[in-house]
Amino acid sequence: MKKLERLCCVLMMFLTLVGCSSSTPQTHDVIFQDSIRIDLGDENVNTAEYVKRIDSYPISGSSIDGNKIHVSNITMVCPSLKKGNLEKLGKQELIYTIGDEKYTVEANIVDSVKPVINVKDDSLTFEVGEMKGINNYYSVSDNYDASKNIKVKVKNIDKLNKNKTGTYKLVIKAWDTSGNTASKKLTVIIKDTKKEQEEKQKEEERKKEEEKKKAEEEEKQREAERQQQQQQSAQQSQAPSTNTNNSVSNSPATSNSSSPTQQPSSSTPVTRDYLFSQGYDMSSAPSACQSALMASGRSGSCTPLQDSNGIYLGMRLVLN
Repeated sequence: MKKLERLCCVLMMFLTLVGCSSSTPQTHDVIFQDSIRIDLGDENVNTAEYVKRIDSYPISGSSIDGNKIHVSNITMVCPSLKKGNLEKLGKQELIYTIGDEKYTVEANIVDSVKPVINVKDDSLTFEVGEMKGINNYYSVSDNYDASKNIKVKVKNIDKLNKNKTGTYKLVIKAWDTSGNTASKKLTVIIKDTKKEQEEKQKEEERKKEEEKKKAEEEEKQREAERQQQQQQSAQQSQAPSTNTNNSVSNSPATSNSSSPTQQPSSSTPVTRDYLFSQGYDMSSAPSACQSALMASGRSGSCTPLQDSNGIYLGMRLVLN
């Protein structure tokens, strides 16, 4: 009896070990997509789309319900892959189930997301000599690679001289380990504010000096013109008055003058000037001109004389 009990125990252990080590056999013919490529940056991946056929049933959009496929009386549960579930690049096994049966397919996880280049501003301005190393003014990040594994190169950095004023155009370029590249333009301006202010002050002083010289030259020109006009007025006052027949007396006279005036021929026009430079003034010049006109017995006029600046010179008598 004891031998029989021992034999039953051994048989039960054997059956248990055999059952644990064997998997449920596959009873369906499942066809997957030839090449499965999943991007690490995809928001949500519906793995049901990678199944093309189960047995004789092709899979279409109407067969898919979330992460499950329903055809005939068959229901397949597909693996759920959301952003963050994919931890590494390369080959990864996807496991599908129909009841207790498992169906696996291999997918290639890739990264096609560019790294990100961050700068405080697209244009940076520094005083001469104050700029630090260029890597202090930007940072890089990536959806997969650590910052230290991102390769960075700055184009035209060799032309930048922090001790020389100017505008420098740089291009920051970054590569992640998957070969994705990103670039960012950066303008660096080096200036010397103190020197610029000194140059500006010198320029203002130079302009003021030019304006002063110009004003002096204009004043000299005006003075020369005034002197020339005075000379012309003096020459005109010294010239004899035109009188074809008999001229009116050249001496100052008043309206009460009793000196006889010889009348010129009525057929000849006569012009006579009574100038302040001859001793006449604002009162005697008009009076003498009117007296001479009355004494002539002819028609005529007495007209004030002015120079080009509007200064009165005397009176002019014109006998017709």
